[in-house]
Amino acid sequence: MGQQNSKYNSSRGDPEQGVIPQNTKKIQGMSRILTAKAEHRREVAVQGWDKHDENMRNMQLLKGLFKQLDPTVMKSVVGVRGEIQLSFKYDFKRHLLLVKVIKCRELRSKDLRSKMSDPYIKLTLMPDNDGLGERRTAVMRQCNDPVFDEIFAFPLEEYKLSDLKMVVQVIDADIMGQDDFIGEVIVEMNTFNFRETPFHTAWYSLHMETDLNVSGELEISAEFQLPASLFVTLFRAQGLSARDEGKSADPFVKLTVTGTSSIFQTQVRRDTLDPEWNETFEFDLTQEELSSRYLILHVIDQDRATSNDSLGQVVIDLRTFDPEKRLHETLALADLRNTELLRTKWGQQATTQEFKEALMAHAASKHPSFLFSEHSGKKVVNVSCRKAGARGRIRIIDGIPVK
Repeated sequence: MGQQNSKYNSSRGDPEQGVIPQNTKKIQGMSRILTAKAEHRREVAVQGWDKHDENMRNMQLLKGLFKQLDPTVMKSVVGVRGEIQLSFKYDFKRHLLLVKVIKCRELRSKDLRSKMSDPYIKLTLMPDNDGLGERRTAVMRQCNDPVFDEIFAFPLEEYKLSDLKMVVQVIDADIMGQDDFIGEVIVEMNTFNFRETPFHTAWYSLHMETDLNVSGELEISAEFQLPASLFVTLFRAQGLSARDEGKSADPFVKLTVTGTSSIFQTQVRRDTLDPEWNETFEFDLTQEELSSRYLILHVIDQDRATSNDSLGQVVIDLRTFDPEKRLHETLALADLRNTELLRTKWGQQATTQEFKEALMAHAASKHPSFLFSEHSGKKVVNVSCRKAGARGRIRIIDGIPVK
């Protein structure tokens, strides 16, 4: 077969010059339709259309339509989003820790008046025993994907790095009022070995703000008894950090297990940073439920004049708890602002199960009727869910759902 040559003007796409205009999106769409139709014919030929197969097909159709409406997927439980790219290097000759703030991506504006933020980056070493202070980048106006490319130097001896944390905060500058916190990253300096790897560059996900001044330990025990009881004992706390300088605290502990409605509270111990409680609480919980539950303990300083202050939390994943053994540990307190995420993990599991059951019920009853009725030609179905804050869309070609 001989080789056929063709000449065309690619910039103008002139049909008279032998050019066939290409629509990539249309070609991909036709490919998906043809694939879906082929799978449909093959499924009917092999399985037939008994009641079970029809219900399964209906459920898959619903799943495609409502997939984006699952609030556990679409709705973030916290207002922090985005990433920051950082690079770290240690200059051994000049005894300098060099930090390069490269860029951010997918930041979330905190200003209700604008969808775009005015971000800048603030860097602080903790603990700052040498009084190095903070460093700041320039403000990038109206940008959720800012590029900074700024380098900052911290004069430090190498041996001090192992005990330091670099706190990197992304801030939204506000000309009219107080600047807004967007998110932060805490980088442990002891994770780097600058002698083996001179540069460390990576993307870091932003998180909620963490109080690094939280200190102290909480002594507890947990014991499971059949048929469905988890007993938790609060013994004491030691070395709590006071929220008000020069003052003590009036601490108590709130405790709960995710997925249960029980929230307990110890007695308040006055004027002490080393309180003792020796109180036991019972949670109604089966052994099978332990694998999807968390025990959350929150130490709080009661303030009668203003609002209470958090003194730290402890979260225990009950998947690691052996119900045949008694747990007795002393655990370090920390500022766990993402505790809400742990609560949501149980919520995600419960919502997913409800979602599956709803799909099966809809598929079996063929409701809503407009979705399961016979269709010919093309049809686009849109569904919105105000509670989830999401929208779903699916195309139906000759009765076959195509994503």
